[in-house]
Amino acid sequence: MQTERRKEDRKLCSLKVGVFLSQGENGPAISPPFWGKLISLSRHGAGVALDEIMFDRTHLALGPMGSDTLQLNIIVSFEDNENQLTFPVKPLWFDKKSDDIMPPFRIGLEFPEMITPDQLRQINELLS
Repeated sequence: MQTERRKEDRKLCSLKVGVFLSQGENGPAISPPFWGKLISLSRHGAGVALDEIMFDRTHLALGPMGSDTLQLNIIVSFEDNENQLTFPVKPLWFDKKSDDIMPPFRIGLEFPEMITPDQLRQINELLS
């Protein structure tokens, strides 16, 4: 049995987040946000569960893998709905699981640049 290797443990959570596609790094959004749940988080990566996984003919996880023209991004919104954190992410894996608790499509994401302690603190405050 192969054990999972991660740079650090991920905190299990359930927080509303969105993912969207943009054109390259820092380019304009080319898809609307697809809202789902953040299911795990560390400074290095995150797990997200979504109800939908396709934008037009582009798969949100598989489309950006190895693409120079597509960038996947994650949005964490705060309660005031005015403030949000947006991070570029790199999809690492995709899975589909059927259960009644979480949306079925799961994406494992890596932050190309580790999120800062302040950003992690802000997100953890939402989880409290």
